[in-house]
Amino acid sequence: MGQPKLLMQLGNQRVIDHLVTSLVHPAVERVLVLVRPDDDELQAALRPYSHVDVITPPDSPAEMRESVSLLLKACERHHGGGWMLIPADSPWIEHRVLDRLIVAWRETPVNIVVPVHDGRRGHPTIFPASLNSEIELIPPDRGLNYLLHSRPERVVEVKCPEVSVLCDLDTPEDFERLKQMWKPESD
Repeated sequence: MGQPKLLMQLGNQRVIDHLVTSLVHPAVERVLVLVRPDDDELQAALRPYSHVDVITPPDSPAEMRESVSLLLKACERHHGGGWMLIPADSPWIEHRVLDRLIVAWRETPVNIVVPVHDGRRGHPTIFPASLNSEIELIPPDRGLNYLLHSRPERVVEVKCPEVSVLCDLDTPEDFERLKQMWKPESD
């Protein structure tokens, strides 16, 4: 991207600001963000948010599964039976999507709840705490999607008309596409 993508301006806020403010929701108890130990700028950007706990491990995790394990250890005392996985580069989380996913999760709190748009799975995904111990058992060459593939009977797909559930910010083209689609609930 040529610059830290989470600190890029999207509308009148940075990408990370959009993500953490979108998670101010009655059903979201805490927001934990794992930040590399050398990323002082991102740590400073998150400091003003009282609902966000910044988790800074001594070494940068090599992969998302390791990041999730560190976050789960940090939130063991916070979560109410489940947790949402939202990659930080998925900044467009709409409250109506959260509402729909949370309703589905409350109906089946032992299942993994994943939003689906046009047949494609997206984010955020809600995982039950009962699967936390299985994260360490995922084969080294597999990611967190392994839980969804190895437990299809525990996956609840929630159809979402919002394309925002597929939003991912990996390339300059993704950022340009996001800027064109951007219709935040409040910017």
